[in-house]
Amino acid sequence: MKLHINEKTTSSKFLQDILFKSSDSLYKSRSNVPAFFILYIYDMKIIIINGPNLNLLGKRENDIYGNETFNDFFEKLQKKYANQEISYFQSNIEGELIDKIQEVGYGYDGIILNAAAYTHTSVGIADAVRAISTPVVEVHISNTFSREDFRHKSYISPYTKGVIIGFGLQSYELALQSFLK
Repeated sequence: MKLHINEKTTSSKFLQDILFKSSDSLYKSRSNVPAFFILYIYDMKIIIINGPNLNLLGKRENDIYGNETFNDFFEKLQKKYANQEISYFQSNIEGELIDKIQEVGYGYDGIILNAAAYTHTSVGIADAVRAISTPVVEVHISNTFSREDFRHKSYISPYTKGVIIGFGLQSYELALQSFLK
């Protein structure tokens, strides 16, 4: 269980005592710390990173990807797993995906990665996954092995904790569950 603190709208001497007595240096500098904060306790900190064209879910190739937008799915996932800190990032740009993997790759408990088309082409994303210490589960909405031949190769898979493909958006929840066990 991890402690994440956000400065917001609530104040409590009890919570301040917990936070400040847990660290001598914080306790000594108590007067310099904001009086308002919200305390969130999460079991795990997980990020979903989506690659190109996944921002079009719900509009694009519904016979393959379904009718639900990712944002709608993500909101349901966050509500269902409210005791987990789940964040989301999407980009159509390879370098931005690499930057995000490097940014979170040492401070999160897990990464759920759907690199989309970059799965089959990006040595750079594969190298980023290989370089970090945070475990990664590779996810694909469709069964890539029932599609074009070029989609049968993943440069990322050798460096991941596992791969989940072909279960629609449910693939993300299965990946999340793999971190929780």
